Amino acid sequence: MRIVIVGGGVVGFSLAEHLLQDKHTLSLIELDKDLCDSIGQKLDVQILHGSGSSPEMLRQAGIEKADMVLAVTPNDEVNLVVCALAAQYEVKRRIARLRSSEFISENAQVSLDRLGITSVIHPEQVMADQVMQFVETPHAIDSANFEGGRVLLRGYRLRENMKLAGKTPMEVRQEIGDAVVLFVAINRGGRGMIPTGNTRFEPGDIVYSLFPRDSLDVFSDLVGIERKKHRKIIVTGDSYSFVQMGTMLNDSDHHTTFVSRDYKRAEEIAGQFDHIDVIHGDCTDADLLRELNVDSASFFISVSDSSDYNILSTLLAKAEGAHEVVATSTETRHDRLFNSIGIDHVINPRLTAARAILDIIARGHIGAVVELSNVDIEAARYIVEAESEIVGQKVKRIAKKFKAGAIIGIIVRDDRIVLPGGETVIEADDHIIVITHHKHLPTVAKLFKPRGFFK
Repeated sequence: MRIVIVGGGVVGFSLAEHLLQDKHTLSLIELDKDLCDSIGQKLDVQILHGSGSSPEMLRQAGIEKADMVLAVTPNDEVNLVVCALAAQYEVKRRIARLRSSEFISENAQVSLDRLGITSVIHPEQVMADQVMQFVETPHAIDSANFEGGRVLLRGYRLRENMKLAGKTPMEVRQEIGDAVVLFVAINRGGRGMIPTGNTRFEPGDIVYSLFPRDSLDVFSDLVGIERKKHRKIIVTGDSYSFVQMGTMLNDSDHHTTFVSRDYKRAEEIAGQFDHIDVIHGDCTDADLLRELNVDSASFFISVSDSSDYNILSTLLAKAEGAHEVVATSTETRHDRLFNSIGIDHVINPRLTAARAILDIIARGHIGAVVELSNVDIEAARYIVEAESEIVGQKVKRIAKKFKAGAIIGIIVRDDRIVLPGGETVIEADDHIIVITHHKHLPTVAKLFKPRGFFK
């Protein structure tokens, strides 16, 4: 496909990097000259320095022949104009990154379709979803959801007292009966491996499991998670994500406290939520954290627009006894450092937005397993095209076409979740989650697309 990307920041760069692996033809427009030069040194794409809202700049980028436009600048207005112009050139798919909830709320009076947008990604909503995944499954090292949260991927470090320790996947399956839990990857001493039925789990392993939401209680028992409905959660920040998380937590059974440094913002939040305590204060103040009894908090979550505030407040909360802490940060270079000094989870909202857009495009690629644990194994969701060569074939035959170390994990078919066996036949429109090594992703992707799609 011919794809025009407008915006070369973390979101745009991540999109370009992954789409190049699928052999798409890309053009990228970026206003910052230094950023253009940096991207040009790293990626083999056409780069244009200028504004993506300029019709002439879009023409130079090949908008007239484009199959898709990705408008992912930090500016909502620019992204709206880009999609509106692309619609006039009859570009089929026009995806916009929009921060303002005015365009996507239930009460929105605006038609995205009439604005020229075919799909929208709301970064704050995506990031809030990511944070809530960790709240739902405490102490997970890695987390990702597929199919609107119906299929979960979780990574846990094994301890000796966990039921998984010392057992093989085959032995565990015999114990859990009809429940569906698939063990798809292991990080053992920094080396990634895809387990067989006879691989024995060892204490210290980080084990990645794929399972439907219906199997969450069974999975939780295997990794020793206590399924509490009433957890104490403290959230601080002033960003849009603050409101998105409040919407999710307000209707839960958790006891939630929001802390805002902005008094007016605190008043606004208090007026929005009935079941959440709201406090005006600064969580870099250790005395305030003690007053909040942060040592009894299951989670301390910092989601302000300031990465420095988020990092410092979570470090202090951890030092004061918070059980698990989550910080958001746009800094991409120091994740390992943050983890090593005590922050359990560092979430980059721009990277999560890029992954969500890739999911819309239908590749469904996520990089959480690789990027957070430094293991060369990834999980990717694909939709089987009607003209794909694998339609009508059995899984055991398709497996022969995969490179070594790639497996079909779970199939979602007509709202049913199928754990495939060798005799399972692939059907058009199946949603399939594949576990494979990063270098094999282009080969695997070709099997799911119509013949000639990558030429």
